Amino acid sequence: MERIDTHCHLEAATFVDDFDEVVRHAFANGVTGIVSVGVSPADFDDQCLAIGQARAAGLSVWGAFGTHPWWSDRVNVDEALAGLESQWQSADPPIAVGEIGLDFARPGLENDVQSGLFTAQLDWAAERHLPVILHERKSADRLLYWLRRHRHAGGVVHGFTGSHQQALGFIEQGFYLGVGGAITHPGAHRVHRMMRELPLDALVLETDAPNQPGHAHRGERNLPGYLPENLASLAELRGVDPDELLERINRNTRRLFKDRLGYNASL
Repeated sequence: MERIDTHCHLEAATFVDDFDEVVRHAFANGVTGIVSVGVSPADFDDQCLAIGQARAAGLSVWGAFGTHPWWSDRVNVDEALAGLESQWQSADPPIAVGEIGLDFARPGLENDVQSGLFTAQLDWAAERHLPVILHERKSADRLLYWLRRHRHAGGVVHGFTGSHQQALGFIEQGFYLGVGGAITHPGAHRVHRMMRELPLDALVLETDAPNQPGHAHRGERNLPGYLPENLASLAELRGVDPDELLERINRNTRRLFKDRLGYNASL
């Protein structure tokens, strides 16, 4: 059965020295596909190389490209859109735009600059009917403000940290919520409560590797091969069979990326 990590940074420097082993570990743990998510045009070439290397090893990988809000002080709107357009015109166009969004918890970033970068990329994605992969930290209300005022093709909120009410707001806008390593932490009571209550049809799985490791891997590098641990925690919280849950999650993932996923490693 498919097991797709909808959010992973394969181009991360921490994967360079043992990249093939990381891919083998993912295979060994039943991961069949990865969405490789970009954060800056400066890294797009490395990301494409990582995608190609993973495919050569037999893993299905798809690219999403975007400029993350943490780069909003270094990448202007024109540069961000030029990077997206370059990928769109390539032989292997992206299946989504991301990681884009807003981060109001990180010091030193101008909120207005972030918003301008975000909305420009949101509009670019909408023109091409591409879903977006959203970064959200203490910015859910503002993201919802912009989503309600701009045409968009839906997407996924990665690493969601907002409230249950905000989660429902994103779902109303046609967004899915990414379930990552946070769900595995015993003390994450608010996350557990929310994940018990949200509709299953709004959830997809992610790792954010090499970032945000789960409880069993605290202080370590996160790996896409840890994806089944997030599934197991969600199944336990919901009191459902993991295989039945995975079937539903897979349907959600297909809808999220609008049938752009394929399983030919030479895509």
